[in-house]
Amino acid sequence: MKWSYPRHRLCKVCSLPDPIRDRVDDMLIGEETEADGRPYAHAGIAEWLRAQGYDVSESSVRRHARHLVPALEQVLQMERMVDAVERATGKRIPYAAALANIVVQRTLHFLEKAELSPEQVDPEKLIRLGLQAAQVILSMERMDRRVKEEVVEKVGRKLKGQIDLALLEEIKREVYGL
Repeated sequence: MKWSYPRHRLCKVCSLPDPIRDRVDDMLIGEETEADGRPYAHAGIAEWLRAQGYDVSESSVRRHARHLVPALEQVLQMERMVDAVERATGKRIPYAAALANIVVQRTLHFLEKAELSPEQVDPEKLIRLGLQAAQVILSMERMDRRVKEEVVEKVGRKLKGQIDLALLEEIKREVYGL
């Protein structure tokens, strides 16, 4: 399951097997395009589903597209945060850090609105939860760095002798932040 959003019990597309639904989601957001490079239209997606043996109408695809909106909004919010930090500081933060910031902001906003009494909130549990979140963020950042390093290494091997080493170092620094 690639995108996280609530599955609707009555939605025909939501009830499809995960690989088919994920493919429909990719078509809806433009990650997968038609052979000529154009994004899939709702009618084209419905036609593809019928070719796969699923009886789904264009209007069902259109309704399902609305389920993706909150998930896409979260991705866009994360990208805007990363861009804003980069503009303000000149440094690009990892997406894991941006996602963690969004989660923390939303959690704090929820807690402020909930008006919980001190008896309802165990400070020790909140601190423990915060520490666990920090550990997850650090793990994600380490994993992000390892993946970037692997990509840079592969690119370097493929381009060795075809590209100036100074340019390759600049790509590592500017594009991958290494």
